[in-house]
Amino acid sequence: MSIRDEHPEASPLGVWNVPNALSFGRLALTFAVCGLIAGERWLGASAVFAVAAITDAFDGYLARLLKQETAFGRQLDPLIDKLMVLCILVYLIPVSGSGVERWMVAAIATRELLIQALRGHLEGGGRAFGARWSGKLKTTVQCLAIVASLACLAWSVEPSSIGARVRDVLLWGAVALTIYSGVAYVWSARPRSDRS
Repeated sequence: MSIRDEHPEASPLGVWNVPNALSFGRLALTFAVCGLIAGERWLGASAVFAVAAITDAFDGYLARLLKQETAFGRQLDPLIDKLMVLCILVYLIPVSGSGVERWMVAAIATRELLIQALRGHLEGGGRAFGARWSGKLKTTVQCLAIVASLACLAWSVEPSSIGARVRDVLLWGAVALTIYSGVAYVWSARPRSDRS
């Protein structure tokens, strides 16, 4: 019996399927958004980021619909999400009026790296560790916060405006949910023998 027979995901089709292609496409769009931010093209960055965020809503759905769920895909999808959010937030830190602070990005990056390491460890041990509702909500709020930040830059809103306040609430909410979901993931990953 070959390695591919024992481990179907060793086959190229286990990596190059439709959901994973969408994930890799989202990474390419992330680089485009960063380039647009560097060029201060806020509306363009908002539009491309919206497309990237939409693909995130479809790759998991297509994986289930097409029966193409794999351990690799379960790690790739959230990894690309993390790279997308962190790359864009890093690019927004030095931009005046973005509302993004260094401590926010540091907190988000710490959580994301720790949970990705935990996911890799569990998946490597044969235990599925897919996305949970708290993680999905966290990603949604992170994306909304980025959209709000880019929108404020596009329309040059004043710091005291309602738009800026909404942006700040979303950014703080994104950080809070990031920490909360991280704790939830760690709790769910505890040894099964410890569960009631």
